[in-house]
Amino acid sequence: MKTWIPLLLLTVLSLAGLYAQQPVGVLNVSITNVPAGEEGKIRVTGPNNYSRVLERSQKLENLADGVYEFQSDIIIQREPSISKALRLTNLNTRVTVKRDTQAVTFAYKQMPGSDKIWMGNQTAPANASLHIIAYADEVLAGSTTTTPATRLTSKATSIRSLAFDKDGNLWVADAGNINMYGWNKLGDTNVTPTITLAHDAASLAFDKDGNLWFTDGKKASQIMRIPKARLKQSGSNKTDIVLSGPAFDGAQSIAFDGDGNLWAANYNKNDVVQIPKNLLQQSSSTLSGLVSITCESKPPVINVLRSPKGMAFDRQGNLWVGYFGPNVIAQIPKSQLMQTAKITPDIQITLSVGVLLHQLAFDEDGSLYTALASGAFGKLTANQLSSGGRKAPDVVIRSNELKYGSGLAIYPLPKGFPIDQ
Repeated sequence: MKTWIPLLLLTVLSLAGLYAQQPVGVLNVSITNVPAGEEGKIRVTGPNNYSRVLERSQKLENLADGVYEFQSDIIIQREPSISKALRLTNLNTRVTVKRDTQAVTFAYKQMPGSDKIWMGNQTAPANASLHIIAYADEVLAGSTTTTPATRLTSKATSIRSLAFDKDGNLWVADAGNINMYGWNKLGDTNVTPTITLAHDAASLAFDKDGNLWFTDGKKASQIMRIPKARLKQSGSNKTDIVLSGPAFDGAQSIAFDGDGNLWAANYNKNDVVQIPKNLLQQSSSTLSGLVSITCESKPPVINVLRSPKGMAFDRQGNLWVGYFGPNVIAQIPKSQLMQTAKITPDIQITLSVGVLLHQLAFDEDGSLYTALASGAFGKLTANQLSSGGRKAPDVVIRSNELKYGSGLAIYPLPKGFPIDQ
C-alpha cells in the first residue's frame, strides 16, 4: 500500500504537468492600409467578458476557448477640400479559438462614396444612365470641364435630394420613393437600390441619432420622420412622426442646426422656420407659432427675398439660405436665429450666373457648393462668403453629363459642422 501512494501522486503530477503544457489560445491580428497619422480602432470581444481595442497589429495571447468577434469604426482622414473615409474590407469577423493559434487580417479601404461631391440630375436622359453622379475631389481646385468619377446607372425618375447617413450609405429622394444605395456599391455602375421606402419626399436630412427626416413631396406642408430602426428594410408606412400645421407652406429644404433643432424653408411663405428639438420627440403635432425668419434685400430697392430653397449651416452656426426667386444666397447670423423677425442680412450674394439653389453643401475649407444652370455646378470660396455683392462662383465645374443638378451631398460631412461624423 505504501508503494501505491507515491506512484499515484507521481501520476497525478505528471498528468497535471502535461495539461499545463497544452497550448493556450493565441490570435495574431494584422491591421493593414491604415493611413499615415491615423490609427485603426478594432474592438475585440470574446468569452469571459474579454474586450480589447487594437490600434495596430498585435498578438493576443492566453485566450480562453470560444468565439472572438471584431468590429471597427470608420476612419475619417481629414483633408481639403473633401475628406476620405475608410473602413474594413472584412467586417464583423468571427474567429473560434480552441487552444490553438489563429490569424486574422484586417485591411482598411477607402469608401467609394467619400472624397467626392455627389449630385442628382433633375432631368436626365431616358436611358437613366446619368441620374446620380459624383465628381472627384481633385477636380474641384479650379474651374474646369470634366467627366464624373462615378456614375450610378440605376433607373430613377426625378432626383430631388441626396443625403448620406453616418455609415456612408447614400439616400436618394426620387419621385415617389426614398432609395438607399449601400456604401460598398457606390463605386459600381449598374446599381439597384439596397432599400426602397415607398415615401414621396422633397428633401432629406438625418438627425444625430440616425433618424431620417423628410418633407412631403406631394403636400409640401408636412415634415415626417422615419426612425433609424425602420430604415433597415424596404417597405411603406415607415413614419412614426408627422409634423404639420400653418407653420408650413411649400416646405422643401430642411437642415439641422448644432443644437438639434430642425429648420425648414417655406417656398411659398418666403420664410424659414425652426422646429425646436423638444417638439421633434412628439408622435405627431400640428405646429404654429414657430420662430420664423423672413429676409429682405438691401436698399435702395427693398423686397422680400422670395422662394427659399437650399439651406446649410456653417461651422459658426450661421444659416445660409438659397433664395430661388432673386438668385441670392444670404447668411442669417446665428444671433438672429433666436426669435421671429424680418431682417436684412448683411451678407447677401447675388449670383451673376444661372443657378439652381435646390441644395447647398459646405466642404472642409468652408467653401459652399451649389448647382448652376444646365451642365455646371459652382463653388463659392470661404473668402467669397465673407462679404456680399454680385458674384460668380470662384470655381465652376462644367460637365456634359450633368444636366440640371438637384440633390447635392458630400461624405463625410466636414469636421465641426452640424451632424458631422
